[in-house]
Amino acid sequence: MSQKPNPEETQNNTQEIISAFLDGILTDEENQRFLKRLETDEAARELYLEMMNTDSLLQWEQGQTEPLPELFCLTPERDTVAPAVDPGVVSARKQLTMMRYALATTVVACLFLTVLLLMDSTPARAVTRLDSSDGVPAAMIIEEHQPVWERTEWTQDVSKPLVPGWLKLKSGRALIDFLSGTTIALEGPAELGINSDNRAYLKTGRLAVVGSARDHEFTLTTAKLTLLSESASFGLSVNDDEQTELHVFSGSVSITHSQEKPDSNMKQDQTPETTDELVVSAGQAILFDSAGQEVTRQLADQSQFPTRDQFAVADPPGDIPALDFAAQQIQPYSFQDGQYELPTDYQVIEQGKGIRLWGNAWKKVEINKEITPNTVIEFDFRSSHEGQIHGFGFDSDDHYDKDNYVFQIFGYEVRPGIGQQFNTYSGTDWKRFRIRVGRYLTGKQRYLHFLADEDVIARAESQFRNVRIYEAPTKQ
Repeated sequence: MSQKPNPEETQNNTQEIISAFLDGILTDEENQRFLKRLETDEAARELYLEMMNTDSLLQWEQGQTEPLPELFCLTPERDTVAPAVDPGVVSARKQLTMMRYALATTVVACLFLTVLLLMDSTPARAVTRLDSSDGVPAAMIIEEHQPVWERTEWTQDVSKPLVPGWLKLKSGRALIDFLSGTTIALEGPAELGINSDNRAYLKTGRLAVVGSARDHEFTLTTAKLTLLSESASFGLSVNDDEQTELHVFSGSVSITHSQEKPDSNMKQDQTPETTDELVVSAGQAILFDSAGQEVTRQLADQSQFPTRDQFAVADPPGDIPALDFAAQQIQPYSFQDGQYELPTDYQVIEQGKGIRLWGNAWKKVEINKEITPNTVIEFDFRSSHEGQIHGFGFDSDDHYDKDNYVFQIFGYEVRPGIGQQFNTYSGTDWKRFRIRVGRYLTGKQRYLHFLADEDVIARAESQFRNVRIYEAPTKQ
């Protein structure tokens, strides 16, 4: 500020005049003119007070102790002696001015980037990502006995939740829990393709369906046959010549001929067309040739296949009572329920065995449950209108924060802190879920909450029924 500003300049130069005044480099005449201007110019007076406060702060930081002149106590007749200019204060004020310009530039840049992001962002369908695997989880390996897995470029990592893809077991046994509720025992050597949480393709090898949580359908396919069962127990083997052998131990299995061979890439939505249904009842066994034609019939022999008794993990008991919502006090969960003053409501359905939520709803029930590594939750779910997030979660209190674990099973929004591992629902029909929640959280949990989250138009809908929480049993 080597050049003195002209006090007759327009209001655009007010900041420079005030800065010069505070620095003490105006003449007596210029000081008096500036003081008279403050008496009539409200904008200049407000700017002066702001800069004076800043100047006082700078002087305190620089160790200045001399007070600023009491401007409004001065009179025109008073002789004003210009105080000495402190180079440190002048330098600090220059730095402050530069910081103001830098801050303004940063704010403008941030606003510009925000506008670009908003223009470019569109709601995206939630896609599950589990480590390096693509696709949504379909099954988990829950127990192994001396397994030797062959890893190739087309097989997946068995240490992670299994997504649609191939497994190649060279030797040993593995117990595989499909998330829809079916459990199979696989015996090596075998090649198994996983299509989804209720469908698989046996290329070669031997397996047995050894457990099924409640009533639901499960489909197994071979090169020529499609087997559909509803909670049946059976064994299936395919040799290198594509001969198939089926042994039914309980229930019944419907068999049809596949019109086309399943794609070796194992697409999740793959469903080969079938014809000529044949029903095989408990106690029966049939051998089919490589063309899928029946060769012989015989009695079922369970000793030819792996059994549940060869594993420590037991089948879930069938008498676990479902959560009775009619007997529960259903309450709003945290601030999420009806957030932004959006509508939220619920209805008890299925004679008390289910609950329906809609709007922007987060509802909780008290369970007071100790979650262990073996804790399992199973339920049926359906939705007639997709919102941002549909799912459930546990909480030890009524405060939603980053430490709470929410499992999303449907919805187009991917939100940090909400698990996407089981976001697999599609359509509008009921779908069975069985999730080992103990692998993701443990400890005392007071509440179980359900959600149909939609912060925009509040039209999300979620229905849950047959909710059961239990410990996965093990054989002693």
